[in-house]
Amino acid sequence: MEIIISYAFAHIIEAIILWMSMSQMYEHRYKQWVTGIAIMAGHAVMFGVFLTGNIYFITAINNSMYIVLMALLFNVSKRSAVFWALIYNAMMAISEQLVFFSTEYIIGIRHVKQEELAIIIAVISLCKIVYFIFVETMVIIRNKSKAVESFDVSIVLLIASLLASLLVFITYYIIESELSLNRKETVWIVISSMVLVSSDILVLWVNIRINERNAETQRIKVQLEQEKADARYYKLENEKNESLEILRHDMNNHLNTMLGMETNSDLKDYITSIMEQYNIKKRTTFSNNNVLNGLISEYSSKCYTENIEFVVDIRPGTIDDIVATDIVALFGNILSNAYEAAKKCEEINEKYIELVVKRKHETTFIKCVNSCAVPPKIIGGNFISIKKDSDRKHGYGMKSIDKIVNKYHGSHIEQFDENEFTISIILMI
Repeated sequence: MEIIISYAFAHIIEAIILWMSMSQMYEHRYKQWVTGIAIMAGHAVMFGVFLTGNIYFITAINNSMYIVLMALLFNVSKRSAVFWALIYNAMMAISEQLVFFSTEYIIGIRHVKQEELAIIIAVISLCKIVYFIFVETMVIIRNKSKAVESFDVSIVLLIASLLASLLVFITYYIIESELSLNRKETVWIVISSMVLVSSDILVLWVNIRINERNAETQRIKVQLEQEKADARYYKLENEKNESLEILRHDMNNHLNTMLGMETNSDLKDYITSIMEQYNIKKRTTFSNNNVLNGLISEYSSKCYTENIEFVVDIRPGTIDDIVATDIVALFGNILSNAYEAAKKCEEINEKYIELVVKRKHETTFIKCVNSCAVPPKIIGGNFISIKKDSDRKHGYGMKSIDKIVNKYHGSHIEQFDENEFTISIILMI
């Protein structure tokens, strides 16, 4: 009777550990109390199977039940449910081995099941403490990366490794139950079990690191494709602006001719108001690069709408050797950060952006100064923009700038002084 009570207690603790640890890694599909009741019911089924005493049947049901509970109760894929079910059961097996061996050879309790209820409960509690430590270690490793959901060959190999570990633990359990081992044999089993579980943790960590790098590579590829699309857009935008400038130029000539011909002062005033209303004036060329011209034109329109003074001075031949996608990535992020910062300034006369690009010999100098009412964040010694990005995307603009600068063997410095932010970039082209 004592052993039944103690193992019922063990299943309750295991249910709590499963509920707590999975809640740290994944969102619930249902309400908390529904999830808790379902996990308790699942462990009640596993406890009933445990009373049969068949180690193979118990192992199969435990793994299957964990897979079902994880897949149904949490926002986790079926593949990841299998993955974590194997980890949980492997950690459970190794924790029990370690504690039972320790109590036998350190404390001297050779047959825990034959002891009093208090001793059995104490030993089982120790087992579950070790199990909880193992599980929390897995949670910490997993929460270092959100890439575990990705599925590739490495996941298959990792699951195979966990299955092999689980089979080894079952084998050890059978040997311990059926045979009377001496101290030397027991020590070697404990050492091999610890090495095996350590290797599983190491393999998991390496797998997560690989997935993190793969996810970052994929993100960079997507960003590169986006930059190529932006480059095409800005080129078309510049061609459209060029057509409009031609039309504006012709209209300006026509209206000036009318002003010279007509003596009626009211008509002159009316024509003058039209010219001012539609901003009909001499065409401005920002650079001899269509992509950059399109980009500057876009932010020029934005700044006009927000009453931001936008001054651009790009000398000829300064960016001829920079590829289009790098121009979009570099100047796009510089102007985006400057525009968002200047827009937040309350006073109209405090809103300004100044972009200067010069070149001397093989060195290109880029300087952007903008008004900034809200100080930028500094994380890890690096300035982070104040744009409302998600946590996962936050800071990618500055990372993109840093990547382009490094590509052209340059350097950059950011400075914040009272209500003004300055970024200075040197590129060796």
